[in-house]
Amino acid sequence: MSLIIIKIGGSVITEKDKAPLFNRLLMEKIAEELSNVEDKLLLVHGAGSFGHPIAKKYSIHEGYRSEEQLRGVAELKQSMSSLTLMITETLIKHGIPVVPFLSSSCMVAEGSRLVNVDTEPFRLMVNLGFVPICSGDVIADLKWGFSIVSGDQIAVYLATTLNAKTIIFGCDVDGVFDSDPKKNPEAKLIRTITPSTLKYYEKSLGGSVAVDVTKGMLGKIKESLSFVSHGGEVVIANLKRPENIMEILHGRDVPCTRFIPDITPNI
Repeated sequence: MSLIIIKIGGSVITEKDKAPLFNRLLMEKIAEELSNVEDKLLLVHGAGSFGHPIAKKYSIHEGYRSEEQLRGVAELKQSMSSLTLMITETLIKHGIPVVPFLSSSCMVAEGSRLVNVDTEPFRLMVNLGFVPICSGDVIADLKWGFSIVSGDQIAVYLATTLNAKTIIFGCDVDGVFDSDPKKNPEAKLIRTITPSTLKYYEKSLGGSVAVDVTKGMLGKIKESLSFVSHGGEVVIANLKRPENIMEILHGRDVPCTRFIPDITPNI
């Protein structure tokens, strides 16, 4: 069986630009879909309104600057723990043997980039049939003291190290558009991006509409570049339609953006 990594975006399961609010009904539907996946699974979830506003308030994404930030980090971790608990409760309810991993306990960064990750526990648990879940986190940083490492970066790192077949980034829009679909009703979905065509879309990608300290949609694509260049597939899709998960895994055509390797011509 192949390993599939699914990032459940904060914009999907929380109201990202409002007070912390968990969309339990939607998470129930996502869990129901995930319970039908036959491949090995590893999940990463975003922070949404449980993380980004606190991170911005205390400038946590800028690294250690003052003692005041220590309280902010503690608040952020408490908030994220509560979100993880609600997600895992929902998954277990649907028969998914999920095992939470605290990213900051097994990862070290330098300048907000992962440099040391103990992936062996993830590998062992996946091979036993468990479904590990972790999230973006405030992580010890060799250069900045601490930094925020996004769930997107973690998903790609684990996918590369554990030889995953596909990463699905679940968000609240159908994929990557040529302009912001939340502001422009005429925005067109970009169905396929390759490493060589990425440069043509960078200006239109921008960031998330809501408060996001982890670089939004452009961050997802750039994080994925190395994984895709080595043969992996990345799909950015709308998980507010949970049925998209099985449709994508079964190879059916759904509105989404696929980030795939460049085709090497036969010589």
